[in-house]
Amino acid sequence: MKRMLEWQDISRQGAHQGIARLDQKKRDLLKTVELASEVREAHNQMGCRDIYYAVREQMPRGRDWTEQALLNSGFRVKSSPRSFTVAGVDICPNLIEGTTMTAPNQVWQTDITYVWCDGRWYYVSFVIDVYTRQILASRCSRDLSAASQVRCLAKAFNSQKGEDTSNLVVHTDRGVQYTSDEFTSYLDRRDVRHSMAHYAWQNAYCERVNRTIKHNYLAYYKTDNYRSLCQGVAKAVRLYNRSKPHRGLPSRLSPDQFIKELNQGGHPDYRVNIWSPLTATNRLHVN
Repeated sequence: MKRMLEWQDISRQGAHQGIARLDQKKRDLLKTVELASEVREAHNQMGCRDIYYAVREQMPRGRDWTEQALLNSGFRVKSSPRSFTVAGVDICPNLIEGTTMTAPNQVWQTDITYVWCDGRWYYVSFVIDVYTRQILASRCSRDLSAASQVRCLAKAFNSQKGEDTSNLVVHTDRGVQYTSDEFTSYLDRRDVRHSMAHYAWQNAYCERVNRTIKHNYLAYYKTDNYRSLCQGVAKAVRLYNRSKPHRGLPSRLSPDQFIKELNQGGHPDYRVNIWSPLTATNRLHVN
């Protein structure tokens, strides 16, 4: 052994240090995989980088090492197909394009996604705050009625009791539910301006939430009837708001963590710039 080390010009101390580094790397890798597996139990489709941010205080090494180690350990996720909507006839202008959000309750986005359950389609709606990325309300429905979308929006308003919504814009796609008299009359009674996406990428914040909840959470729950679907959606929303790191927020905080720090005076310079054809270099296509 001594001759072999001398032949490679390695001291015995250097050899022991190299072996110690390898042992430490193995321990770090084992710890990283264990932590990632715990996160994946609740967030089945969370990406490797978000896993790091979700438990960064416990991770033995930095972001890039952790991400590569998890990719090499089989934690890579696949993207899911996207859905479409049917347009109504009374179309509103896009009021948020090119604007900047500086506080919560300035722009909400809402949308509907389809979920197959118990041999039929059900419909799940979400309302999100663009600034905080928090899901303010969700609703499962057996139909695509405008009344169901009004109830979902009403839940969002109830969640913001006591908060200033006087400058709020509610942004939707051009679905027939959102062009209906029932939906637009509700906004009028609330004295809320209605904005509409004319292309799918202009409603991208809520489109993204649809895909995340459906493919990263609901796909791994047992939702074999309407009741279990409602329970699964509620669970997914709680996990998303409380503990899912969001790449659009400072330090990849979860929405609830960001709001907590915001209420304590944190992140005073945080802004959300809505996509604009005048400033964008690449278009975001959401089919």
